[in-house]
Amino acid sequence: MSQTETRGEENGFQQAARLEREELHRCVTLAATHFQSRLWGDEGQAARDYIASRGVTMESARAFGLGYASASGTALAETLAREELLDAGESAGVLRHPRAGNRHTDYFKRRVMLPFCSPEGQPLSFIGRDLPPHQRVKYLETRNSSIFIRNTTLFGLTHARDAIRGEGSAIIVEGGFDCMLLHQAGFPHSVGLISTTLSTARIDLLLAAGARELVVMLDPDRGGWRGIQQNSDLLLLYVPRTRVVQLPGKEDPDEFILRAGAGAMRRLLSEARPLTDYLLATALPQGRGASASERKKAIEELSPIFLRLQEGPARTALLEALASHSGLSCPELESLLRTQG
Repeated sequence: MSQTETRGEENGFQQAARLEREELHRCVTLAATHFQSRLWGDEGQAARDYIASRGVTMESARAFGLGYASASGTALAETLAREELLDAGESAGVLRHPRAGNRHTDYFKRRVMLPFCSPEGQPLSFIGRDLPPHQRVKYLETRNSSIFIRNTTLFGLTHARDAIRGEGSAIIVEGGFDCMLLHQAGFPHSVGLISTTLSTARIDLLLAAGARELVVMLDPDRGGWRGIQQNSDLLLLYVPRTRVVQLPGKEDPDEFILRAGAGAMRRLLSEARPLTDYLLATALPQGRGASASERKKAIEELSPIFLRLQEGPARTALLEALASHSGLSCPELESLLRTQG
Protein backbone atom coordinates (compact mmCIF):
# COMPACT_ATOMS: atom_id res chain seq x y z
CA MET A 1 0.00 0.00 0.00
CA SER A 2 1.36 3.41 -0.96
CA GLN A 3 1.91 6.20 1.55
CA THR A 4 -0.89 8.19 -0.09
CA GLU A 5 -3.29 5.24 0.25
CA THR A 6 -2.28 4.79 3.89
CA ARG A 7 -3.01 8.45 4.60
CA GLY A 8 -6.36 8.08 2.86
CA GLU A 9 -7.26 5.05 4.97
CA GLU A 10 -6.26 6.85 8.17
CA ASN A 11 -8.39 9.82 7.16
CA GLY A 12 -11.27 7.44 6.52
CA PHE A 13 -10.96 6.03 10.04
CA GLN A 14 -10.76 9.54 11.45
CA GLN A 15 -13.85 10.58 9.53
CA ALA A 16 -15.77 7.53 10.77
CA ALA A 17 -14.76 8.34 14.37
CA ARG A 18 -15.82 11.95 13.93
CA LEU A 19 -19.20 10.95 12.50
CA GLU A 20 -19.71 8.54 15.38
CA ARG A 21 -18.97 11.28 17.91
CA GLU A 22 -21.32 13.69 16.15
CA GLU A 23 -24.11 11.10 16.25
CA LEU A 24 -23.48 10.43 19.94
CA HIS A 25 -23.57 14.16 20.70
CA ARG A 26 -26.88 14.44 18.82
CA CYS A 27 -28.26 11.44 20.71
CA VAL A 28 -27.23 12.67 24.18
CA THR A 29 -28.47 16.21 23.48
CA LEU A 30 -31.82 14.78 22.40
CA ALA A 31 -31.90 12.57 25.51
CA ALA A 32 -31.21 15.60 27.73
CA THR A 33 -34.09 17.51 26.10
CA HIS A 34 -36.33 14.45 26.49
CA PHE A 35 -35.53 14.05 30.21
CA GLN A 36 -36.08 17.76 30.85
CA SER A 37 -39.46 17.75 29.11
CA ARG A 38 -40.53 14.78 31.22
CA LEU A 39 -39.47 16.50 34.44
CA TRP A 40 -41.56 19.58 33.72
CA GLY A 41 -44.56 17.64 32.42
CA ASP A 42 -47.39 16.03 34.38
CA GLU A 43 -45.51 12.77 34.99
CA GLY A 44 -42.57 14.59 36.58
CA GLN A 45 -44.40 15.69 39.73
CA ALA A 46 -42.84 13.02 41.97
CA ALA A 47 -39.38 13.91 40.67
CA ARG A 48 -40.00 17.63 41.21
CA ASP A 49 -41.19 16.89 44.75
CA TYR A 50 -38.03 14.90 45.44
CA ILE A 51 -35.80 17.65 44.04
CA ALA A 52 -37.59 20.20 46.24
CA SER A 53 -37.21 17.91 49.27
CA ARG A 54 -33.45 18.05 48.75
CA GLY A 55 -33.58 21.85 48.92
CA VAL A 56 -32.95 22.48 45.24
CA THR A 57 -35.10 25.25 43.80
CA MET A 58 -36.88 24.80 40.51
CA GLU A 59 -34.73 27.63 39.11
CA SER A 60 -31.59 25.66 39.97
CA ALA A 61 -33.09 22.46 38.57
CA ARG A 62 -33.66 24.23 35.25
CA ALA A 63 -30.25 25.91 35.27
CA PHE A 64 -28.42 22.62 35.87
CA GLY A 65 -30.49 20.79 33.27
CA LEU A 66 -32.08 18.25 35.59
CA GLY A 67 -34.53 15.83 34.08
CA TYR A 68 -36.67 12.79 34.73
CA ALA A 69 -36.53 9.29 33.26
CA SER A 70 -40.13 8.14 33.17
CA ALA A 71 -41.43 4.88 34.60
CA SER A 72 -42.50 3.53 31.20
CA GLY A 73 -39.11 2.08 30.36
CA THR A 74 -39.53 2.81 26.64
CA ALA A 75 -40.21 6.56 26.35
CA LEU A 76 -36.64 7.54 25.45
CA ALA A 77 -36.21 4.54 23.15
CA GLU A 78 -39.29 5.64 21.22
CA THR A 79 -37.95 9.19 20.96
CA LEU A 80 -34.56 8.04 19.70
CA ALA A 81 -36.14 5.51 17.31
CA ARG A 82 -37.94 8.35 15.52
CA GLU A 83 -34.54 9.96 14.87
CA GLU A 84 -32.88 6.66 13.90
CA LEU A 85 -30.57 6.91 16.90
CA LEU A 86 -31.19 3.56 18.59
CA ASP A 87 -27.64 2.29 18.03
CA ALA A 88 -26.25 5.61 19.22
CA GLY A 89 -28.45 5.39 22.30
CA GLU A 90 -26.99 2.00 23.08
CA SER A 91 -23.42 3.26 22.53
CA ALA A 92 -24.11 6.29 24.74
CA GLY A 93 -25.47 4.00 27.46
CA VAL A 94 -28.98 5.48 27.64
CA LEU A 95 -30.63 2.43 26.03
CA ARG A 96 -30.37 -1.27 26.75
CA HIS A 97 -29.51 -3.71 24.00
CA PRO A 98 -32.64 -5.67 23.07
CA ARG A 99 -32.90 -9.38 23.62
CA ALA A 100 -33.71 -11.49 20.57
CA GLY A 101 -37.02 -10.43 19.08
CA ASN A 102 -37.47 -7.50 21.48
CA ARG A 103 -37.03 -3.77 21.12
CA HIS A 104 -34.56 -1.42 22.78
CA THR A 105 -35.57 -0.27 26.26
CA ASP A 106 -34.53 2.68 28.40
CA TYR A 107 -31.49 2.24 30.65
CA PHE A 108 -32.90 4.72 33.19
CA LYS A 109 -36.37 4.30 34.69
CA ARG A 110 -38.10 6.49 37.29
CA ARG A 111 -35.04 8.47 38.20
CA VAL A 112 -34.05 12.12 38.57
CA MET A 113 -31.48 12.73 35.85
CA LEU A 114 -28.34 14.80 36.36
CA PRO A 115 -26.35 15.55 33.20
CA PHE A 116 -22.59 15.45 32.89
CA CYS A 117 -21.61 18.28 30.54
CA SER A 118 -18.48 19.59 28.87
CA PRO A 119 -17.07 22.84 30.31
CA GLU A 120 -18.91 24.60 27.48
CA GLY A 121 -22.24 23.05 28.52
CA GLN A 122 -22.71 20.28 25.96
CA PRO A 123 -24.40 17.20 27.51
CA LEU A 124 -22.14 14.13 27.46
CA SER A 125 -23.77 11.59 29.74
CA PHE A 126 -26.07 11.17 32.74
CA ILE A 127 -26.38 9.85 36.24
CA GLY A 128 -29.82 8.89 37.54
CA ARG A 129 -30.93 9.23 41.18
CA ASP A 130 -33.52 6.71 42.33
CA LEU A 131 -36.76 8.18 43.65
CA PRO A 132 -38.18 7.28 47.08
CA PRO A 133 -38.72 4.74 48.57
CA HIS A 134 -35.21 4.00 47.21
CA GLN A 135 -35.57 0.26 46.76
CA ARG A 136 -33.00 0.09 43.95
CA VAL A 137 -29.41 1.17 43.43
CA LYS A 138 -29.24 4.77 44.63
CA TYR A 139 -27.28 6.11 41.65
CA LEU A 140 -27.11 4.60 38.18
CA GLU A 141 -24.78 5.99 35.54
CA THR A 142 -23.85 5.30 31.96
CA ARG A 143 -20.61 3.70 30.90
CA ASN A 144 -17.81 5.54 29.15
CA SER A 145 -18.18 6.28 25.45
CA SER A 146 -16.20 8.01 22.72
CA ILE A 147 -17.56 11.38 23.93
CA PHE A 148 -17.61 10.70 27.68
CA ILE A 149 -14.87 9.52 30.02
CA ARG A 150 -16.02 9.53 33.63
CA ASN A 151 -12.91 10.89 35.31
CA THR A 152 -12.48 13.79 32.88
CA THR A 153 -15.71 15.60 33.75
CA LEU A 154 -16.97 17.59 36.73
CA PHE A 155 -20.59 18.24 37.56
CA GLY A 156 -21.42 21.95 37.54
CA LEU A 157 -18.19 23.16 35.94
CA THR A 158 -20.16 24.85 33.15
CA HIS A 159 -21.83 27.05 35.77
CA ALA A 160 -18.77 27.46 37.99
CA ARG A 161 -16.09 28.50 35.46
CA ASP A 162 -16.57 32.27 35.69
CA ALA A 163 -16.78 32.21 39.48
CA ILE A 164 -13.68 29.99 39.75
CA ARG A 165 -11.72 32.46 37.65
CA GLY A 166 -12.99 35.36 39.73
CA GLU A 167 -12.27 33.68 43.08
CA GLY A 168 -9.07 31.96 41.98
CA SER A 169 -10.45 29.01 43.92
CA ALA A 170 -12.73 26.01 43.46
CA ILE A 171 -14.76 24.11 46.05
CA ILE A 172 -14.87 20.35 45.41
CA VAL A 173 -17.73 18.26 46.81
CA GLU A 174 -18.88 14.71 46.16
CA GLY A 175 -22.46 14.99 45.02
CA GLY A 176 -24.49 16.87 42.46
CA PHE A 177 -27.02 17.97 45.10
CA ASP A 178 -24.16 19.22 47.30
CA CYS A 179 -22.90 21.25 44.34
CA MET A 180 -26.30 22.76 43.52
CA LEU A 181 -26.97 23.70 47.16
CA LEU A 182 -23.61 25.46 47.37
CA HIS A 183 -24.39 27.44 44.23
CA GLN A 184 -27.75 28.44 45.70
CA ALA A 185 -26.11 29.48 48.97
CA GLY A 186 -23.74 31.89 47.23
CA PHE A 187 -20.75 29.67 46.46
CA PRO A 188 -20.92 29.44 42.65
CA HIS A 189 -17.29 28.30 42.38
CA SER A 190 -18.32 24.77 43.43
CA VAL A 191 -18.11 21.56 41.41
CA GLY A 192 -19.18 17.97 42.09
CA LEU A 193 -17.11 14.84 41.59
CA ILE A 194 -20.15 12.53 41.75
CA SER A 195 -17.63 10.28 43.49
CA THR A 196 -14.61 10.76 45.74
CA THR A 197 -12.02 10.44 42.98
CA LEU A 198 -9.95 13.20 41.46
CA SER A 199 -7.67 12.69 38.47
CA THR A 200 -5.04 14.69 36.68
CA ALA A 201 -7.62 15.41 33.97
CA ARG A 202 -10.07 16.82 36.51
CA ILE A 203 -7.37 18.89 38.18
CA ASP A 204 -6.35 20.20 34.75
CA LEU A 205 -9.96 21.29 34.14
CA LEU A 206 -9.95 23.29 37.37
CA LEU A 207 -6.55 24.82 36.72
CA ALA A 208 -7.66 25.76 33.20
CA ALA A 209 -10.73 27.43 34.70
CA GLY A 210 -8.42 29.64 36.78
CA ALA A 211 -8.24 27.83 40.12
CA ARG A 212 -5.04 28.53 42.04
CA GLU A 213 -6.43 26.98 45.21
CA LEU A 214 -8.73 24.00 45.82
CA VAL A 215 -11.01 23.58 48.82
CA VAL A 216 -12.01 19.94 49.29
CA MET A 217 -15.23 19.20 51.16
CA LEU A 218 -15.99 15.49 50.90
CA ASP A 219 -18.64 13.78 53.01
CA PRO A 220 -17.68 13.33 56.69
CA ASP A 221 -17.54 9.55 56.60
CA ARG A 222 -14.93 6.87 56.07
CA GLY A 223 -15.43 7.12 52.32
CA GLY A 224 -14.69 10.84 52.40
CA TRP A 225 -11.47 10.27 54.38
CA ARG A 226 -10.43 7.54 51.97
CA GLY A 227 -11.18 9.87 49.08
CA ILE A 228 -8.86 12.51 50.49
CA GLN A 229 -6.18 9.88 51.05
CA GLN A 230 -6.51 8.64 47.48
CA ASN A 231 -6.31 12.14 46.02
CA SER A 232 -3.64 13.64 48.27
CA ASP A 233 -0.60 12.73 46.18
CA LEU A 234 -2.04 14.47 43.09
CA LEU A 235 -3.11 17.49 45.11
CA LEU A 236 0.25 17.84 46.86
CA LEU A 237 2.01 17.63 43.50
CA TYR A 238 -0.20 19.85 41.36
CA VAL A 239 -2.13 22.13 43.72
CA PRO A 240 -0.07 22.71 46.87
CA ARG A 241 -2.60 25.35 47.95
CA THR A 242 -5.26 22.78 48.81
CA ARG A 243 -7.36 23.09 51.94
CA VAL A 244 -9.81 20.65 53.51
CA VAL A 245 -13.14 21.48 55.16
CA GLN A 246 -14.17 19.42 58.16
CA LEU A 247 -17.94 19.08 58.30
CA PRO A 248 -19.45 18.58 61.76
CA GLY A 249 -21.10 15.34 62.73
CA LYS A 250 -22.35 13.16 59.91
CA GLU A 251 -23.94 15.84 57.74
CA ASP A 252 -23.12 16.06 54.05
CA PRO A 253 -22.57 19.57 52.62
CA ASP A 254 -26.15 19.95 51.35
CA GLU A 255 -27.58 18.80 54.68
CA PHE A 256 -25.34 21.24 56.57
CA ILE A 257 -26.39 24.18 54.38
CA LEU A 258 -30.09 23.39 54.78
CA ARG A 259 -29.76 23.17 58.56
CA ALA A 260 -27.17 25.82 59.39
CA GLY A 261 -27.38 28.25 56.46
CA ALA A 262 -24.94 30.02 54.18
CA GLY A 263 -23.28 32.00 56.99
CA ALA A 264 -22.28 28.86 58.85
CA MET A 265 -20.96 27.35 55.63
CA ARG A 266 -18.92 30.50 55.01
CA ARG A 267 -17.36 30.12 58.47
CA LEU A 268 -16.53 26.47 57.80
CA LEU A 269 -14.85 27.38 54.53
CA SER A 270 -12.80 30.09 56.23
CA GLU A 271 -11.60 27.50 58.76
CA ALA A 272 -10.51 24.97 56.13
CA ARG A 273 -7.10 23.51 56.99
CA PRO A 274 -4.14 23.04 54.67
CA LEU A 275 -4.15 19.52 53.27
CA THR A 276 -0.96 18.42 55.03
CA ASP A 277 -2.22 19.68 58.40
CA TYR A 278 -5.51 17.88 57.87
CA LEU A 279 -3.82 14.59 56.98
CA LEU A 280 -1.57 14.64 60.02
CA ALA A 281 -4.26 15.75 62.47
CA THR A 282 -6.69 13.11 61.22
CA ALA A 283 -4.25 10.20 61.08
CA LEU A 284 -2.42 11.07 64.30
CA PRO A 285 -4.49 13.46 66.44
CA GLN A 286 -2.31 12.77 69.51
CA GLY A 287 0.78 14.14 67.74
CA ARG A 288 4.00 13.75 69.73
CA GLY A 289 2.00 12.33 72.62
CA ALA A 290 0.90 9.31 70.58
CA SER A 291 1.79 5.79 71.62
CA ALA A 292 3.91 3.50 69.48
CA SER A 293 0.83 1.62 68.29
CA GLU A 294 -0.94 4.88 67.41
CA ARG A 295 2.09 6.03 65.41
CA LYS A 296 2.22 2.70 63.62
CA LYS A 297 -1.44 2.93 62.68
CA ALA A 298 -1.00 6.51 61.43
CA ILE A 299 1.92 5.48 59.23
CA GLU A 300 -0.20 2.65 57.82
CA GLU A 301 -2.90 5.24 57.02
CA LEU A 302 -0.50 7.68 55.36
CA SER A 303 1.91 5.28 53.70
CA PRO A 304 -0.11 4.94 50.44
CA ILE A 305 0.31 8.68 49.87
CA PHE A 306 4.06 8.53 50.40
CA LEU A 307 4.40 5.45 48.23
CA ARG A 308 2.57 7.13 45.34
CA LEU A 309 4.65 10.30 45.65
CA GLN A 310 7.95 10.10 43.83
CA GLU A 311 11.11 11.51 45.34
CA GLY A 312 10.88 15.28 45.19
CA PRO A 313 9.88 18.43 47.06
CA ALA A 314 6.27 17.36 47.74
CA ARG A 315 7.30 14.05 49.29
CA THR A 316 10.10 15.64 51.30
CA ALA A 317 7.81 18.35 52.65
CA LEU A 318 5.20 15.80 53.74
CA LEU A 319 7.84 13.58 55.34
CA GLU A 320 9.32 16.50 57.28
CA ALA A 321 5.86 17.61 58.42
CA LEU A 322 5.06 14.10 59.67
CA ALA A 323 8.40 13.92 61.45
CA SER A 324 7.72 17.19 63.24
CA HIS A 325 4.15 16.17 64.10
CA SER A 326 4.98 12.68 65.34
CA GLY A 327 8.32 13.28 67.01
CA LEU A 328 9.99 10.61 64.87
CA SER A 329 13.02 11.39 62.76
CA CYS A 330 12.91 11.39 58.98
CA PRO A 331 15.19 8.30 58.75
CA GLU A 332 12.92 6.44 61.19
CA LEU A 333 9.88 7.35 59.14
CA GLU A 334 11.57 6.36 55.87
CA SER A 335 12.38 2.95 57.36
CA LEU A 336 8.81 2.45 58.60
CA LEU A 337 7.35 3.55 55.28
CA ARG A 338 9.56 1.12 53.38
CA THR A 339 8.16 -1.75 55.44
CA GLN A 340 4.67 -0.72 54.27
CA GLY A 341 5.72 -0.94 50.63
